[in-house]
Amino acid sequence: MDAKHGQRNLIADIQRGDQSAMEAFYRRYARAMFNTAYRITGDYHYAEDVVQEAFIKAFAHMGSFRGDAEPGAWLKRIVINESLQWLRKYSRYESDREPPESSAPPDEDEPDMFADTALRQALARALLRLRPNYRTVLSLHYIEGYDLQETAQIMGISYGNVRTMLTRAKQQLKKQMENERTTH
Repeated sequence: MDAKHGQRNLIADIQRGDQSAMEAFYRRYARAMFNTAYRITGDYHYAEDVVQEAFIKAFAHMGSFRGDAEPGAWLKRIVINESLQWLRKYSRYESDREPPESSAPPDEDEPDMFADTALRQALARALLRLRPNYRTVLSLHYIEGYDLQETAQIMGISYGNVRTMLTRAKQQLKKQMENERTTH
């Protein structure tokens, strides 16, 4: 049995309500989805909440999954939408303040979005200090691989705004990286 056939069977089992299939699906995608949510929210605990909500939604709507996309890509869209929804909700209550600075995941067994190199750790810290919309546009475009038009659709803003935001985000990231070099 090939991987695609196995995946279809897994989805069919989930659609029938099979708990072990749901657990297998969760184990297969949880780490990658956490990393996506963490890059967007910038907070370990909120990313956990986002992923949990995304899986709940995915399982609730698995019956409508048509198979025209890979299950991981479909789930990632849900995670991104949940993360953006969290950012909108957070910014509504916190006005222009940044989300609380988050530490790295509490123990080494937990998912981590970057390898243990000094440069990647510096980049992770710099990304977390960016405004949420800058962090989001950089993550969607450079890390998740969405083109500018897709990024605009996901974020619900115009193509021109994405281009401008991306330019400003790169400038801010460069400044943050320079600060990282001087402080570490």
